[in-house]
Amino acid sequence: MNLKDFKINIPGPLKTLIKLAISVAIIVIIVRKIDEKLLLQTIREANPLWLIWAAVWFIVSKIISAFRFNALLSTEDIHLTTRQNLRLYWLGMYYNLLLPGGISGDGYKIKVLMERFSRPFKRIFTVTLLDRITGVIALGQLCLILLFWIPEFQKYWFFVVPGFFISLLVSWWISRWAKGKISSVWIKTTIQSIGVQGAQTIATLGLVLALGQGEHWADYLILFLASSLVAMVPFTIGGAGARELTFLYGSQWLDIHTEKAVAIGFLFYLISTIVSLFGMIYSFHRERLFRE
Repeated sequence: MNLKDFKINIPGPLKTLIKLAISVAIIVIIVRKIDEKLLLQTIREANPLWLIWAAVWFIVSKIISAFRFNALLSTEDIHLTTRQNLRLYWLGMYYNLLLPGGISGDGYKIKVLMERFSRPFKRIFTVTLLDRITGVIALGQLCLILLFWIPEFQKYWFFVVPGFFISLLVSWWISRWAKGKISSVWIKTTIQSIGVQGAQTIATLGLVLALGQGEHWADYLILFLASSLVAMVPFTIGGAGARELTFLYGSQWLDIHTEKAVAIGFLFYLISTIVSLFGMIYSFHRERLFRE
């Protein structure tokens, strides 16, 4: 047998069950490692005004992200109005949350755009992949910047500036590798990507302040950025538990309040879930997606 041709085909429902099992296992690990009563008390005592702040900035981040996706689509002569773009993006968020198996939000957007604009799969897939990659690079860039405020990492400051410029070069090379007209919007999408992650970081800062942990804000924010990378890996249902697990072990390493760290991860997941659920409207009324 040729190993190159060897593939394991796992049915979509089984993949979903596996991810559900992993999510449950992660949640069990978290519950066993923390004081769940203290966690619930921490969440109940959160300042509601800062929670509203976090929700608003999370929504801002998603709006910027939708504009970035639209800018990339424009390079393939796919032109959506602002309303059409936001509707499609929110529907994708909803499907990313609830359909992590065979049909993801990104996959659904690709399908809809192929049908609507008669574009080849390869180009729309490339645009969607670039949308993800630019976000990951921006996460890394913000991580590098935050290292200046964390004592454990300050001795490695001389890696920050070279690392930042290398990330820009990698981003530029990827945009050129993708071919087409994508490199023409590289500056715009790079700025938008930093804006997306910056807005989510500001949202998380609101959660940190809501729990009265302003003294260690940089530690919590670096954990948030790391957890965002972990949450992108599709091994749980909608990222459930992945972010909290990162906060759990990261807080022990940075020697900060574990229950409050996990609470921040949980509150961010809760906000993202509530906001994403608004995309449900367009799952029932697909004809509204491209209405002017």
